Amino acid sequence: YATGAMGKWGLGYEGSTGDPNKQGFDLFFGYLCQAHAHSHYPMFLWRNDKKVLYKGNERQLQGARHSQDEFIAEAIQFIRANKEQPFFLYLPFAIPHLSIQTSLKELDVYKGRIPEEEYVHKGYLQHPFPRAGYAAMVTQMDRGIGQIMELIEQLGLDEDTIIVFTSDNGPTYDRLGGSDSVFFESAGPLKAYKGSIYEGGIRVPTVVRWPGKIKPRQVTDLISYHPDWLPTLMDLIGAADTVPKDVDGITLAPSLLGNAKQKEREYIFFDFNGYGGQQAVRAGDWKAVRRNIHRGNTKLELYNLKEDIGEKNDVAAEHPDIVKRMEAIMKKEHMPSKLFPMKVLDGEG
Repeated sequence: YATGAMGKWGLGYEGSTGDPNKQGFDLFFGYLCQAHAHSHYPMFLWRNDKKVLYKGNERQLQGARHSQDEFIAEAIQFIRANKEQPFFLYLPFAIPHLSIQTSLKELDVYKGRIPEEEYVHKGYLQHPFPRAGYAAMVTQMDRGIGQIMELIEQLGLDEDTIIVFTSDNGPTYDRLGGSDSVFFESAGPLKAYKGSIYEGGIRVPTVVRWPGKIKPRQVTDLISYHPDWLPTLMDLIGAADTVPKDVDGITLAPSLLGNAKQKEREYIFFDFNGYGGQQAVRAGDWKAVRRNIHRGNTKLELYNLKEDIGEKNDVAAEHPDIVKRMEAIMKKEHMPSKLFPMKVLDGEG
């Protein structure tokens, strides 16, 4: 396979062991730093180990070349260059992450049509039309994805191409950078936003398309998470035996193809050092949550997601047996980390 990635890479700077060229990618184009990716009009991007300079970009609200448009152009070039051989294309787009920056052409579609209101700005660049700008960024992303899908169809690769669309976390919070997840109802009925292990922070859409192989408009309630995609994609291309035995993911191919019994896991465990220290376990309809661990809190909250998708009613006191089981899972699965310690749980706090 030819392998390419265009977008935001967050697993290692240039030349480090986490550099995308040292992690299996023939071509990388984009940001190698999370902070750098907070501007969609960057002064430079990386193409492998070389800087691509952008004259006219000054990390302001407007610039000469928007990074999203550059990613789409690079992706189209990669597909055309590799149309005669198998390829894997990874597109970790930066939009609609903050800052709110889009072209005037995209902005004009929504400016004046989406109402704005005064707010206290914090973080990132301040946009004069933040709601319209945010909507425009989403449209800009959608249009780029459409360009890629049209090209795949035009090249006759439609039935040979698996497309997976998903997100890394829920929507942003507190009108940070002018974003307004409340106005757009971005989390729907779910509780909380990005950075939280409540459902609003971790439950995201996933859409998979493979004409002729995956039946369209299917919906599954199978509990899955991102580590499942390595074994799933390897399974779909007939290379399941190459997956390391110690990965946590399971193949979702049976659910996607509908031709075999789907393996289901007993639970999914989340161990998150950030935002005060958090843990969660999802087991069937039950969801256990711990928050503010760094402050010494180890009390467990319990929710029945089938009856309470918004995690409004903590029923821990009513189900001590389930609480005990969830606590045992958290203790078993937690792995102490020197880089991201949870001293309260590791016996150091």
